Amino acid sequence: MRNMLRSLLQRWLGHWGTHGVILPTSFDVAGMPTITPGTALAYTPVYRAASLIANDVARVPLDVSERTANALLQQPNRWQNGFEFRRSLTMQALLYGNAFAVINRTLGGELLELLPLDIESVSLDLTKPEPVYKTRLYGDVPMSSMLHLRAVGLDGLWGESPVRLCRTSLQILAAQENSQLEVMKNAGNPKLAFVHPGPLSEGARQSISEKFLQHHAGAENAGKPLVLAEGMRVERISSTLDDAGIAAARRYSVEDVSRIYGVPTSYLSEHSANAYGSMEWLSRMYVDACLQHWFSTWAAEIVAKLAPFGSATFDADMISRPSLAEQMAALRTGVESGVITRNEAREYLNLGPLDGLDEPIIAKNMGTGGGTTNLGSDTSAGSVDDFA
Repeated sequence: MRNMLRSLLQRWLGHWGTHGVILPTSFDVAGMPTITPGTALAYTPVYRAASLIANDVARVPLDVSERTANALLQQPNRWQNGFEFRRSLTMQALLYGNAFAVINRTLGGELLELLPLDIESVSLDLTKPEPVYKTRLYGDVPMSSMLHLRAVGLDGLWGESPVRLCRTSLQILAAQENSQLEVMKNAGNPKLAFVHPGPLSEGARQSISEKFLQHHAGAENAGKPLVLAEGMRVERISSTLDDAGIAAARRYSVEDVSRIYGVPTSYLSEHSANAYGSMEWLSRMYVDACLQHWFSTWAAEIVAKLAPFGSATFDADMISRPSLAEQMAALRTGVESGVITRNEAREYLNLGPLDGLDEPIIAKNMGTGGGTTNLGSDTSAGSVDDFA
């Protein structure tokens, strides 16, 4: 069975016996910028999307039921706290598709520390009976001793880099950023054409161009009048990336990065047309369609490698929690309908309990009629019959 599994994996992966961070090379479009996981963060939509996800995964409270594993994830090693550790590994997985940390244990198997590894120093060897991680610092590391955070991959053993998989879209982003930079560099020299009613020699054309650049181009010559003679006129030459073209190209790039990482476009750029209701819906969609994937990825790896008899849960309510006014309105409805008590509502708001607020109450307009009831009354002080 084990040999059959290895044979299937090797057939699936072609003739490669190991997984490494370098994927098979594909041909780039001539003249297009080269995009790698190491350079992708230079482009603001990618930086915003990756840093947003990594920071949110790191700041959401994580609770592991096994005490030792929970304490280790709060302080994984001497150099990093839990927030920095989760953020750095998540960022690596978002860019490179994989992130690694060796699980250091005592001879008795007790957890000691988690040691992050350079992404380019690790590969996965599938040629042996059991898959083994090959590392520069620690040699061969069994799967049980490696915390491995993966992006989506084909085989479930190795994650694929979103940057490499979606390289064409990111190359378009890089190309339009470079084109916009060129436009800004030449912003002091208006794209103008001087149209003369008659023929001009090469020397005359060159002289007019040089005099214009000398006396009217650049910020230092701003405001100087331009006097034309002999029936000449000036026409502006438009560029495909001027004004609306730049905005459209930018919008396309932001939308593509949004699709790659699952982050709403309003989180990556300014969209003033978004109303509060749509923003709230986008926030919940971001949690459900993006963050929950990474929460599940972390939780599955923690349970498999650090807490095999426990559980790991992320409290995502802090990200999509409604406003205080909305919380109060919902709690009031729950209290008046008798679903929760007033002390339970206070507990939700992180407030301590008060005497006499442990009994449910029901508003008069929520009653069904008939019999002795506590409609509209505080039962902690007695029932309605006490006042008959």
